[in-house]
Amino acid sequence: MYKHVLAGYPALLKANEFTERQLNKIRRALDSELQGSPYKDQITIVTVGSYGRGEASESSDLDLYILFNSDRDAEDVISSELSSIKRVLDSIVPNETGSTGTFGANVCIRFSDIQNNIGGKNDTNADITRRLLFLLEGTWLYGNKRFRSYRQDLLARYIKPSGSDGKLARFLLNDIIRYYRTIATDFEHKVSDQNKEWGLRQAKLRFSRKILYFSGILAVAETADLPQQQTLEKISDWFDYQGLERIYEAAPGLQQTRKVMELYEHFLAQISDPEIRQTLERLEKEERDNCPPYCELREKGVELSSVLTEWLKEQYPAEHQIHQALLF
Repeated sequence: MYKHVLAGYPALLKANEFTERQLNKIRRALDSELQGSPYKDQITIVTVGSYGRGEASESSDLDLYILFNSDRDAEDVISSELSSIKRVLDSIVPNETGSTGTFGANVCIRFSDIQNNIGGKNDTNADITRRLLFLLEGTWLYGNKRFRSYRQDLLARYIKPSGSDGKLARFLLNDIIRYYRTIATDFEHKVSDQNKEWGLRQAKLRFSRKILYFSGILAVAETADLPQQQTLEKISDWFDYQGLERIYEAAPGLQQTRKVMELYEHFLAQISDPEIRQTLERLEKEERDNCPPYCELREKGVELSSVLTEWLKEQYPAEHQIHQALLF
């Protein structure tokens, strides 16, 4: 149904179809490359970012990390497999992954690294990012069954069967809120202290990061009145959808849903245009008011915030738990 809806949004449809083709190609190649490995059942490869959201293009990099189910160091056990994985991925998606070290074919961690210490002193920025993106926009490149099992295990850390029925998954909601605020703070650090490019990052913050956050709130809100065990199962189902798709599936009839998709279509079309994308990539903060593409996206981003606010009010009555939970 959603794929048919995308027919009315050419930029979204093009990105969705490109992503699907690329993911299928990557999955087949990795399956072939790793089929002879004695450790193949201990390896899971996760992708997030534009490939996780179904918005990839020729200019996209591949944000990923590898989960290795072993107490032994991956470099000591599967070094040849890691080299093979990198070779395969580089041959299909040659664009270099960002330099933060959070993602990349060389990032191999244990699942316990993102599952444990949630909110504790050892819960690093990298762990928060990998954990929340795993849930909010992650999909698998290798090891589909393990990916889904890990997701259930991770959600079970947030949603306890012994918890009160008919209550919001507040632990999960609080971590989603915390992560979104971390994104905003991290943005300022990257552009101010690390001199990272500003314009394109700012546009993404106004659109894709906003949808990431809002669609996470939605998943929690849609399961508010269920028994805890059912909440656990249903939230996992909601995370099967990509962020924008999640908004559509929750309220296909709302006029605000249509407006959200129109605004996001415009954003994606703009940043998919090579000339506009290069303009945004080169844009300095001090020159923003002299850049028409940026000014237009800024206005559309403000409009998106207003539409999403209205969406929340229309979809959930005033007495719904989500409204108070977002404040307190």
